[in-house]
Amino acid sequence: MKEQVTRQLETLNQQIKELAGIYHQAAARLGISDNEFWVWYTLFVMGEEYSQQDICEMWSLPKQTVNSVVANMVKKEFVKLEPIPGTRNRKLLRLTENGRYYCDTVIRPVFEAEYRTIGRLTEQELDNCISLLGKYISYLKEEAGI
Repeated sequence: MKEQVTRQLETLNQQIKELAGIYHQAAARLGISDNEFWVWYTLFVMGEEYSQQDICEMWSLPKQTVNSVVANMVKKEFVKLEPIPGTRNRKLLRLTENGRYYCDTVIRPVFEAEYRTIGRLTEQELDNCISLLGKYISYLKEEAGI
């Protein structure tokens, strides 16, 4: 039994790393870092109005890393930062026209590949995948004391 669980754990971790590797290769082909990819992905797929703190929490990225990525995006005039009323120093990232164009030409193809992939799964398969991975992550956090 223990041997079987060890093999299953090995397979699961290899698949998770392979999935991360796919996104890494996509980012590399685009000429951007993995972290920059996830900031772009957030703004394109999930909407244009997120703070740097939101992105850090969503993707488990260090604040300094996201700050550097965003500073570079601001410098290239892809995004602008707008203060969030009622907060001390939180700012929303908003895509500029150049940023929207970049997303359409660079990030959209990755999203469309994901969308086509999801379309190949049945609704039940997708629901099971999401549910079970979420459950596994939750239990692992609990067991690891995170």
